[in-house]
Amino acid sequence: MRENSIDKITDISETLLIPLYARAMETKSENPIIIDKKAVEITQELNKIFEKSDSILHQNLAKGKARRNMGKKLNATLTLRTKKFDKYCLDFLSENPDGIIVELGCGLSTRFTRIDNGKLQWYDLDFPEVIGIREKFFKESNRYHFIPSSVLKWKWMEQLKNQNKKFLFIAEGLFMYLHEDEVKSLLLKLQRMFPGCELACEVANSFVIKFLKRKILRRKFQRDFHLGGDATFNFGIKDSNEFERWNKGIIFLDDWTYFDDKEKKLGWINLMGRFEKIKKTQWIVHYKLK
Repeated sequence: MRENSIDKITDISETLLIPLYARAMETKSENPIIIDKKAVEITQELNKIFEKSDSILHQNLAKGKARRNMGKKLNATLTLRTKKFDKYCLDFLSENPDGIIVELGCGLSTRFTRIDNGKLQWYDLDFPEVIGIREKFFKESNRYHFIPSSVLKWKWMEQLKNQNKKFLFIAEGLFMYLHEDEVKSLLLKLQRMFPGCELACEVANSFVIKFLKRKILRRKFQRDFHLGGDATFNFGIKDSNEFERWNKGIIFLDDWTYFDDKEKKLGWINLMGRFEKIKKTQWIVHYKLK
């Protein structure tokens, strides 16, 4: 791998490292929530590069400092989220074994390696610089494909349309970094281009967005994880049904919060699940776009 390929990641894309390392750490923990051997393999290779990096985040990841700061609770929440998205994919494939799954803003997700049934078509979409890094660890095949593009440049949809198969679009840790008009345009475009598709996406609550607009809190968020100035949340919704109000045919199916599984590794944090507003600070919503 070229050392400078990592340095080209934008501030927002750099957040892809945190869930990757969380999955690797959880895999090596006792009674892991998720087993992701590919994440372990990737982090071992990245550490060799990060030791020489000028980035504080990279150095801390390589030395284990950032991993200790992240803590077991953050590892648990991030891997619970990953496990739920895996479940959405597996449920979709149980009804559509040769269906098409598109992971929007894939980062360094390793999901295809865990849920591949030998029949599906899979597309990983992210900025060209991120796909460039993925190419160091993954190889495309006749069923596994890369799309080097911003999710907001609609041209990528052209190569997927006119396929007589069911679609599932997933977005883990993406929508909150976009703006409301961008998310709305994306959903309406997916609805027009892929009628009948499903969408599972993580969302933040609108009160969190207002909270993070305070400069001191936004800077703390970025400082704690050594992230760049562009890495902040911009979009949130008030409730799980909000997308239904955007257009006819957008149908809410179900949602999931971090507290629904009563995961023991969350410890006392599970108590927060008793309060509806706190319970849905960040959560996953599942829609049908007819």
